[in-house]
Amino acid sequence: MGKFKLKRVNGPILRPNPDNPWESRAVFNPGIAQDGEIIHMLYRAVEGQNSSTIGYAKLNVDAHIINRSCSPVIFRESEIEKQGCEDPRIVFFNKKYFIFYTGFDGKDIPNSANTRVMLAETEDFILYHKIGMIGPEVQDKDAMIFPGKIGNKIGFIHRIKPNIQLALFESMEELINPDKSHWPNHLKKLEKHTIMFREYEWEHQKIGAGPPPLQTEAGWLFIYHGVDREKVYRAGAALLDENVPNKVIARLPYPILEPETDYEKYGDVNMVVFPEGLTLNDDHLQIYYGAADKVIALAEGKLSKLIDELWRNKV
Repeated sequence: MGKFKLKRVNGPILRPNPDNPWESRAVFNPGIAQDGEIIHMLYRAVEGQNSSTIGYAKLNVDAHIINRSCSPVIFRESEIEKQGCEDPRIVFFNKKYFIFYTGFDGKDIPNSANTRVMLAETEDFILYHKIGMIGPEVQDKDAMIFPGKIGNKIGFIHRIKPNIQLALFESMEELINPDKSHWPNHLKKLEKHTIMFREYEWEHQKIGAGPPPLQTEAGWLFIYHGVDREKVYRAGAALLDENVPNKVIARLPYPILEPETDYEKYGDVNMVVFPEGLTLNDDHLQIYYGAADKVIALAEGKLSKLIDELWRNKV
């Protein structure tokens, strides 16, 4: 059988809106939450000299826009968010939608350094409450929790370059306000807490999480991104053990999506596909992603075929 590749759906589904200054330059990197026939999308919106906020759009299951916010729903407030609120991921947990995003203060724009993980919550995508900064006091991003507990613990995925790490907590309260020794101990044993290392040439520079993991009968499906020596961003897939998520049980040696179309090759940052949102209806898997840091696009495939291909690439 041939390699598994996601298929693109109809080009960009969301573009910058010149009538709204706050999203006039770019819209990309969307987090997704499905509620029945409705899909909630939070996306990074860029204005001016690359300042970001987070906007909202409501879609149907065919990815057609029903409505779109006329102003940001999460905006720059704290010092670490001075340049941007970026790249949201959404996890429904304990009857709330938790929104993990990146705060960036703009002090090292060329390297996107000085970034931290931020957390907000909503119950209805109308009212939002910012919880604040979480995670270790180092450059950190690409964060989220598993949408289900791991042995009665909450699994927090994050990325301290160049690999992907996991931390376990008893509750959301402990994640938000951990013991003072937790993160220093985590950093001292970072390799022990790393669940995925760079392995292939297409992910030589760094890897990072994509959408929140999807629980399947085979294990946790984990879509992630990899960056090569030429700074090309691609999407890959792995399976994590259902009960021991720091154990990778299968991993494709090749990307399932890479820049091929003009809207993925050319934008504010060329040669980028960046997956952050995922929905599953029956066997129909849809991946929402940012393209060239300019627009939002959609790709799809059969979950069963992806799982079969992953089983052919057991670790």
